[in-house]
Amino acid sequence: MQEEAVGSQMLPESPDCDKLLDASLPNVHLTRIAFGSCHSRGAVNKRLSADPNSKSIWDVIAESVQPQTFLWTGDSVYPPLEVKGDTPLDILKNEFHQMKTNTTLGYANFIHNNMLVGGVHGTWDDHDYGGNDRGHELKGKDDRRDAFLDFLGVKRKNNNSRQGVYSSVEFGQQPRKVKVVLLDTRYNRSKHCIPSVGSHPYVPHGAIIACLTRWITSGLNLCTNNGEVLGEEQWAWLERELAESTASIHIIVSSIQVLTTNSVVESWGHFPKERERLLKLINHVSGLILLSGDVHHAEISTITKHDSMNSKTSSTAQRSIIEVTSSGLTHSCDGGWYGPFCQPILDYFPKHRFQGGNVASDTDPSYFTKKNFGSISIDWKTRKFDVKVHDESGRVVLNTGPIEIDAAANLSESDLDAVDEKSYLHFQNMAAVAGLMVIGFLFHRFLIKRRRSPKHSKSE
Repeated sequence: MQEEAVGSQMLPESPDCDKLLDASLPNVHLTRIAFGSCHSRGAVNKRLSADPNSKSIWDVIAESVQPQTFLWTGDSVYPPLEVKGDTPLDILKNEFHQMKTNTTLGYANFIHNNMLVGGVHGTWDDHDYGGNDRGHELKGKDDRRDAFLDFLGVKRKNNNSRQGVYSSVEFGQQPRKVKVVLLDTRYNRSKHCIPSVGSHPYVPHGAIIACLTRWITSGLNLCTNNGEVLGEEQWAWLERELAESTASIHIIVSSIQVLTTNSVVESWGHFPKERERLLKLINHVSGLILLSGDVHHAEISTITKHDSMNSKTSSTAQRSIIEVTSSGLTHSCDGGWYGPFCQPILDYFPKHRFQGGNVASDTDPSYFTKKNFGSISIDWKTRKFDVKVHDESGRVVLNTGPIEIDAAANLSESDLDAVDEKSYLHFQNMAAVAGLMVIGFLFHRFLIKRRRSPKHSKSE
């Protein structure tokens, strides 16, 4: 069942880093950070089969960013395609092992690079958690948690009673301290209003059906989901981490998107009370940036209208909350049968999108649909940082422009309330649009089956 990479070579597992959950690295002063999500061994094998000499995305990250630390924003591994339903623990562990030892994937060499003085940190999403769209209902959560923490090289004290993989790490010392907060949006997350069938082993195209049910229920406001995303234990920890922080820059990682108005994807928007609580909590945090993954495209999102081109010449303490999504490292939404649907869906939900962040043209939307990774560059002299998205060759395609380290968003109540209002601007004709997508999908599958049928082949 386990597919090996083309021409694979294996390295011994690197010794676990001497790091704990909620770690501090006071002697590591950061200026360069890389981040990314959605890495599939199967996608790498497919690429190597087509072009054995193609460069690994990990080599590109190392050469173009030279990061001092790397942050996983979710989906560090995927199960083999033949696995239906939830991923068995032994298969999940093997995928983690392959990532850390199989040199043809590129990651094994990357994590042994001396430039990574700050190590690798991260959180999981549904696929490295073990079930597509899964939340608190997934069985064997604690064993899965331990396997993921082993993958990161995290030492666990007293067998770790923490509910999930949430953690924090601080780099450097004031006035150049960076705090990374890694949220767990899976372990305690409630089911969607209509529970997802994305991981059901006997429902064909379950992921597509789950997208449509999210879209229709959210767009038509058929039910209000007051469920949880983090759980009270994690909320108490997060509130304490931010209240006691002395850092200048705060990087908050959520595997699922926070600010998006796109109801097709999993996001905090499907749990409005939880999102409201999060935004109020981080509204007054200085030097803030949100990072996310999951969705197989990259984009820059914001609460209020924000133009990076203007921010390059302005220096105002009043700014928005900004989120940068990078996904995925080995595959993206422009591939496969769903490729033609990717850009139209993104264009249909523009209200959350940052303006002026597209490097090709500041009038183009700030999203990117091909393979990508992200980086953060910090300039301590000017007290500013910027967040970029790179394509698979390392070229910068999206850029936030400079963000002031010593500024907080300090948005008004009406600005924060507008986030949920934006989510409901697409109610009209939602059912019709969703229906058209279903019809288009079924027609597409019909054409494929027709082309493959013996009778059709003979007639040609």
